[in-house]
Amino acid sequence: MKTANRFALALSTLTLLAGSATALAGNRLGEIPTKKVSFRDLDISTAEGAEALYGRIESAAREVCRGTELALMRTCREQAVDEAVRIVGNPLLSSVHRSTVERVEGLVQR
Repeated sequence: MKTANRFALALSTLTLLAGSATALAGNRLGEIPTKKVSFRDLDISTAEGAEALYGRIESAAREVCRGTELALMRTCREQAVDEAVRIVGNPLLSSVHRSTVERVEGLVQR
């Protein structure tokens, strides 16, 4: 399945991005945590499915970035989610991501 292959790449990207941040934090590359996420049960051509997948991507990003320094953790998660959403390439997922980023930016500006 083409989408499943793209998501596997997205998870690899999550791992690589976490590895970069972890390496910057002084941990060895071999200690990079990974998280396998499945979405076979989701129909990502629907808003509900895309939102559920986005939640799983965010959760995986939080987990793989957990071991980074506090100063790098937020950047690690943001980059991991951005890249995963880009690689999956689903318009609804991208829309969910954009609306989440815009909502967070609006809160930060208050």
